[in-house]
Amino acid sequence: MKCPGCGRQSDGKFCPDCGTPLHGAACRSCGAALTSGARFCNQCGAPTGAAAPAARSARDSSNTPWLIAGGVLVVIILVMVVPMFFGNDTPQSQAAPFASGGGTGTPPPLSGDMRQNADRLFNRIMEARERGDNAGAAQFYPMAIQAYQASEPLDADGLYHLSLIQAASGDFAGARSTAQRILDMSPNHLLGLGAAAEALLESGDTTAAREHYARYLEAFEAERSKGYPEYLDHSAILPAYQQQARIITGS
Repeated sequence: MKCPGCGRQSDGKFCPDCGTPLHGAACRSCGAALTSGARFCNQCGAPTGAAAPAARSARDSSNTPWLIAGGVLVVIILVMVVPMFFGNDTPQSQAAPFASGGGTGTPPPLSGDMRQNADRLFNRIMEARERGDNAGAAQFYPMAIQAYQASEPLDADGLYHLSLIQAASGDFAGARSTAQRILDMSPNHLLGLGAAAEALLESGDTTAAREHYARYLEAFEAERSKGYPEYLDHSAILPAYQQQARIITGS
């Protein structure tokens, strides 16, 4: 049959040129049947081995949709693959399907809500980091960042999540900039001040970090009493920031 990826005629289950799965191919990871031309398994999300669009041979100009798939691929992964790993309303404390070596069962219904997918990725990252699985968390950083960026405009909670992920990935300048967006909306927002101070401290700007921590301590009681939903969702981190602020400022 003709390979849907590069156009070569092949009788095997995978194209010998680009690795695209053909009729009858099965996922090397979970054994599920693959759709001809798929780049990811629709059961476990594992790559099929098909070459990325930009790396395929230019001799077949009829595959124009594949040539523009670079930008669309992120959306496909987030909207279709990610929800298969996360239930529609999986709480942060609930064990995720592959958090302990892979889950079983039928994938949940797909979701087209990009912000919901972004928050699920955030939860998965935080769960992995709490277990000390930094490598497991890191694999989701790019996907989560792109999901939040695709969910703009973000509220304070979404910006806080994005800032934490950027800081975890080592992008302290990006984390600081995102936290500042929270402060632009609410100058004394505790999550904005805490995230900004942490990013500044990690980047080595201790003077600016100390200033933000001092602002945090000054605003703490009045701000916390406002009862913002994001304060309730992240209630455990607020006193932790307070303690850190006292240490850094010597208060």
